[in-house]
Amino acid sequence: MKKPSRLLLREAWPLAEKIAQYLQTNQHVQQLAVAGAVRRRLETVADIELVIASSAADTVLDLVRSMPGIGQVRQQNHEEFSAELSVGIPLHIHVVEPARFIPVLYFHTGSVSHNEQIAIIAQAYGWKFSRRGLNTANGEPLIIQDERQFCRRLGLSYIEPELREGRGEIARARQGEMPDLVQLTDIKGGLHVHTAYSDGRDSIAALAAAAQKRGWSYLGISDHSQSAHYAGGLKLPAILQQRREIDHVNDQHPQLLILAGIECDIRPDGSLDYPDEILAQFDFVVASVHSAFKQDEKAMTRRIIKALGNPYVSMLGHLTGRMLLRRPGYAVDVEAVIEAAARTGTIIEINANPRRLDLDWRWHTYAREQGVLLSINPDAHSADELDYVQYGLAAARKGGLTATDILNTRSAQAVQVRLQAKRASILQ
Repeated sequence: MKKPSRLLLREAWPLAEKIAQYLQTNQHVQQLAVAGAVRRRLETVADIELVIASSAADTVLDLVRSMPGIGQVRQQNHEEFSAELSVGIPLHIHVVEPARFIPVLYFHTGSVSHNEQIAIIAQAYGWKFSRRGLNTANGEPLIIQDERQFCRRLGLSYIEPELREGRGEIARARQGEMPDLVQLTDIKGGLHVHTAYSDGRDSIAALAAAAQKRGWSYLGISDHSQSAHYAGGLKLPAILQQRREIDHVNDQHPQLLILAGIECDIRPDGSLDYPDEILAQFDFVVASVHSAFKQDEKAMTRRIIKALGNPYVSMLGHLTGRMLLRRPGYAVDVEAVIEAAARTGTIIEINANPRRLDLDWRWHTYAREQGVLLSINPDAHSADELDYVQYGLAAARKGGLTATDILNTRSAQAVQVRLQAKRASILQ
């Protein structure tokens, strides 16, 4: 079986942390951090990088070479080690003297474009920034205590690791305009959750208990609509039965609000899978494309925009339909769809399933600038998958979003008001 050339962030992130934990146990490791694409939280990862501070590099590298999962060695010297991991992607270890650790970590975190811009700034101060760190003209390391101090020395506001892509963040940091990125503690609930009524594995009660365990104050159930036969889409009798069960669970869990929603298919002509009188009965509606992926860009864009015009569509699900490392998204004018969402007051989800992460982080700034509210939705099909929110959060942070840009950082009452706002304004 051919090994993958890239891994999902969901696969690479815990693997990198596991390697870090293994190496951290060595007494000669003074500092250690995951770097590279994993630290920048790219949606897919081609390699794993770690930076280690140690005055006994040879001893540390001997430990690395003997570590389980190490395959063919590609490079090794007294500071660098590269080898193929058994999962199929490379591992790069950089061992440096403790005095160089922070600048070297910064270098091996940033993208090529980001680092090139940092090097230009350093040069203006008479310094050199490279894989050897931040050094004076004669090669002596500047003593830097942490990455915030690193940025200050260069006249910059602190740039979070996720933003170090060379996409305008350095200009913003020079102006002191870096965003206060959304954090996990800001998340108060999750929407777009599937139950055993359709293709989920757990009951509403089990999902409610899992949400409470995570400290959430609300949970939005949204099983598939009737046309999704492959996923057990809900006919009207099942909708009514589920609503009764939601009411019962709400009575049993007064500290948690269960919202009764639906993930409604957008048909090829842009119409929705239920008539408006059915959609009106839900607390919220996530409209998603699940069929006719081969429509051309104009037809697909027109289809989605038509659906956004429906007053009962609260939010748009997985805008491009992509499945990372499996299939590209369908042809669609993302910019036009975002602008339509802004016009109609429709929320766009950041689908947190690590195979989707859709809306792509590269569009988050544009959505925010257009006034579109986004929602980090787990698209969970089991209680454990509520934790997918962490991957959607990583994407939102990478997109430069703050808590105010995200629906589910709001209270249950505020979320209810916002989910009803579109139909209330259009139907007045």
